[in-house]
Amino acid sequence: MFGYVKPVVGELLVREHEFYKATYCGICRAMKKHTGFLSNVTLSYDSVFLALVRMLYIPDCDFAAEQRRCVAHPTKRRPMLKENSAIEYTARAFAVLTYYKLKDDLSDERGLKLLGATAVRPIASSANNRASLDGLSTIAKDRLDKITALEKANCRSVDEPAGLFGELLGEIFAFGLPEEERLVPYEVGNHLGRFIYAADAAEDYEKDRKEGKYNPYVLLYDGKDLTKENRESIKCALILECKKIEAAVNLLPFGTRATIENIINNIIYLGLVKRIEFLDGDGNREKSEEEKSQ
Repeated sequence: MFGYVKPVVGELLVREHEFYKATYCGICRAMKKHTGFLSNVTLSYDSVFLALVRMLYIPDCDFAAEQRRCVAHPTKRRPMLKENSAIEYTARAFAVLTYYKLKDDLSDERGLKLLGATAVRPIASSANNRASLDGLSTIAKDRLDKITALEKANCRSVDEPAGLFGELLGEIFAFGLPEEERLVPYEVGNHLGRFIYAADAAEDYEKDRKEGKYNPYVLLYDGKDLTKENRESIKCALILECKKIEAAVNLLPFGTRATIENIINNIIYLGLVKRIEFLDGDGNREKSEEEKSQ
């Protein structure tokens, strides 16, 4: 998920922001416990969305937080969500996703990025092994291998690789749930994955065409400068995918869990749309101060 699935913090209530941060800290603590002390170096705030969705499928859980210190913040106690099955699953699943995504990315990186990815790989590999989600590992490897094959074949279609990444995230969101509960979280993850792949390709357009890396949009538009019409076309397709995510989110069993509902709605209705604002400009996007602080 890697940088796309975040709320607009300024639009969250204080208690919602505190719950959001406490969930992240809970996942971080669970990663140290279940996938290795250093495995949390690969963690990002995107993981919170997965945890929030999975929490909706835990009956009768109060989602209490406790004040704790950590290595990153040793001088002041911070609220951390107590571990539950959703927090533990997210820690394990994120370790699996990170490992296979990192493994897939290694073939594309060069220079300092390659050195950084190579340095992190042993940690990610150990975390993946300790995650003990063999079925999910098989799915992740299969879908990412298929994406790699499309990239090597210079596939001009955005839909094909995006569809495979959607299948992967769909399985991650639904993995281990009873059959009767799988459909909605699968659809949330599926359309989110499609959105992420396509949005990431659009954002990397200039960099990829300069460096000669695979990018379906570069092939589709023959490596030319994106016109205003091109950008509008890409954004319309991404907004349509957002609408499909929204349709699935509306079927989630929120019940009385208003805090979780409001955070998820913020991410879907505001966060994702804000994240593709780079398509409104010239493509040279600088991270906002809010993104830098998260």
